[in-house]
Amino acid sequence: MRRIIIDTDPGVDDAIAILMALSAPSVEVVGLTVVGGNVPHARGLCNALALLDFVGRSDVPVFRGSNRPLVGRFANAQHFHGTSGITRRLPEPTSQPAPQRAVDFLAGQLTNHPGQITLVAIGPLTNLARLERRHPGSLSRAASLVVMGGVVDSPGNITPHAEFNFYCDPLAAQEVLATGVPLTLVDLDACRQVTLSRDRAFNLKANNRFGKLALEIIQNWFKADEGRESMLFYDQIAMAAAFCPEVITTRQVAVTVETGGPEAGASHVVATDGPVAVADVVDVERLFSLMGEWLRWEQV
Repeated sequence: MRRIIIDTDPGVDDAIAILMALSAPSVEVVGLTVVGGNVPHARGLCNALALLDFVGRSDVPVFRGSNRPLVGRFANAQHFHGTSGITRRLPEPTSQPAPQRAVDFLAGQLTNHPGQITLVAIGPLTNLARLERRHPGSLSRAASLVVMGGVVDSPGNITPHAEFNFYCDPLAAQEVLATGVPLTLVDLDACRQVTLSRDRAFNLKANNRFGKLALEIIQNWFKADEGRESMLFYDQIAMAAAFCPEVITTRQVAVTVETGGPEAGASHVVATDGPVAVADVVDVERLFSLMGEWLRWEQV
């Protein structure tokens, strides 16, 4: 049984990634730590709780994280995710966030279970940077760390230089990468290799509650704008790679992040041998096969 903590800013792709983890075999989701980003922190916290309640997994605790970056305020991506962040109206959650804060929860889990926690960070890295500031060396105790963020070889998606998650808190991204902790980085170059077409999305059906909700979220995203012909995958790739590393090939590099100025959030490869295993090629068919297996998706 693999134990996983998901650090997330629940929008569309986060929600699907969380549902993947909940339905993956031999995986225990230990908790969700919420950070601002795709949507304001309060909205993301509500989304996480509502999602878990809706699929009958309110046993998974949700922890309040950072509602602001280390400096300034978060951007948001509600133009992509919609006002609610998920595209599927869910009942108001009856569950409440855990009383413990995200950083304290992360520190306790990593200290008490060294080498046993897979940490998947699919939002801005503010919670992880604050963890390292308060409890230095905590990230080195994770069994593995997978991050969705940055862009190393092509233009960004929020500015010409930066990917959204790193742009939201470039200082946090730089501080996490500067720890030298080995990690897998699923950057924007990798994400641009994976698309789900409108036709394919509406020709799928699901046979379990996790898969049905994931499909509703995807299909509603297409319905929100008739001009949308394909959806890029982001956090879904990182989640698959956390449990099935062969879904991507990687190259080892050292990466730094611009922390200010007009190129804030820009990622730069500064050495061809380093602690960051950046995704190079995504096995798209393997990814869709895994998602189909876990979420019980079938062609109509």
